[in-house]
Amino acid sequence: DATPVAAVSAEVYRLLASPTLPATPLLTPAGYLLAQGKFSARLERFFQALFGWMPGGIAVMVGAVCAVFTTFTGGSGVTIIALGGLVYPMLMRARYPEGFSLGLVTASGSLGLLFPPSLPVILYSVVASVPAHSIFLAGLLPGLLLVVLVAGYGVREGLKREAAGAQRSK
Repeated sequence: DATPVAAVSAEVYRLLASPTLPATPLLTPAGYLLAQGKFSARLERFFQALFGWMPGGIAVMVGAVCAVFTTFTGGSGVTIIALGGLVYPMLMRARYPEGFSLGLVTASGSLGLLFPPSLPVILYSVVASVPAHSIFLAGLLPGLLLVVLVAGYGVREGLKREAAGAQRSK
């Protein structure tokens, strides 16, 4: 961006001296502790109690669990690995189509990236020199909208699945 070579070291120092950068390495051990402490199983039981009663409740639960887990671990790949083995078999036992189940787990793994303390948002705020709280505030409504849309799609698939099951049993 036409920055003089002499200013590069000052720019690197400015990025490293940012107060939000120390939070970055702390998310890695936090994700490790969450995974080793069986947080995903506890989180799954909590959301199952909240949403298990409704049609498509398992799909809504998967979206919510993945969004919350991604928020705390900071990476969608970590969420897919940590939760995929737990929630994918649940979706298959509930007779959701394989493509829907894989897509839901994969897409839900990135839902929490807009909520604090998401690592990508913190890194973007450091690089762009924008306060992290401003970015988190800007991403709150779109993030909630995405979670609601995925939950709505899960309810729709749940209703379709129950209707197909009712037709087969007649």
